[in-house]
Amino acid sequence: MPKLSVPATLNFLHARTHAVSRIIRLVAASAALVALGSLSTMVMLEPKPADAAGDATHPGIFRVPLDTPLTERAVYPPGIAVGSFDGAYAMATMYKSGVFAGNKVAFWGSEAGALKAGNYPLDEFVYVLEGDLVTVDADGTRHEFHPGDALVIPKGWAGTWDMKTRFKKIIVNF
Repeated sequence: MPKLSVPATLNFLHARTHAVSRIIRLVAASAALVALGSLSTMVMLEPKPADAAGDATHPGIFRVPLDTPLTERAVYPPGIAVGSFDGAYAMATMYKSGVFAGNKVAFWGSEAGALKAGNYPLDEFVYVLEGDLVTVDADGTRHEFHPGDALVIPKGWAGTWDMKTRFKKIIVNF
């Protein structure tokens, strides 16, 4: 094996140090861009409150008052309501995402009655505020929920939603 001279050894070390230095600068620049991108997303794409809560950009925490009246009225289309239930419900949309369309926080309430889902359209977190609920998944799995219980309805869920009493929930669609 030939012996390297001191200047040749230094050139090798210098080239290696230069390559390591370039990699470190590249990693640092990438990290800075990621951080800047995250910051710009937070600044530029921040969520906005729903119409019920105002249209202004809201840079801070948004309070969701639990005593909000349900002022939005609607009725499920035929085939969703089961039995003698008319499918009527009321809502109060408290917050709509400015980032992802369809994502929201809302209150939802209804008289007793049953609904049928064949392919639930989105993921939904539910916190039961009032009433008793029995759900039955398409495979026959039965669940009971009462005030203070929380659940997630996954997108695509199929089954029945039977509100045994007047029912109120807070929902978060995500």
